Amino acid sequence: MAIQRIVIGLVRNSQDQYLISLRRGEQHLAGKWEFPGGKAEAGEDELSALARELEEEVGLELTGAELMERKVFEFDDRTLALHFYRVTGYRGQPRAREGQPLKWASVEELRALPFPKANDSVIAAL
Repeated sequence: MAIQRIVIGLVRNSQDQYLISLRRGEQHLAGKWEFPGGKAEAGEDELSALARELEEEVGLELTGAELMERKVFEFDDRTLALHFYRVTGYRGQPRAREGQPLKWASVEELRALPFPKANDSVIAAL
């Protein structure tokens, strides 16, 4: 089974809230909240993939990011190499370009909301 590379952006606003979206019914882990991001394409470096995903998913232009954590996470049907980036700069206002519910959440809210288990260590570090 091939390992999928996933880039994830931790986008924070000036009120120390993080941008999250709700996974829709047809998606893997539907009903869970997630940080914006997605699959890196073949030959695409992580920062380019993150910039593309942020623009496609939530309409933000990435201007800076630093790696926070890397991990491999195994599900019954897939293995993911997750690359969590702290977004240090962006332009624009987020909008749900894929029809997904979006919201800003404090760290306390993040800890109370249902997220995929792979996010636990990152949320704890925030």
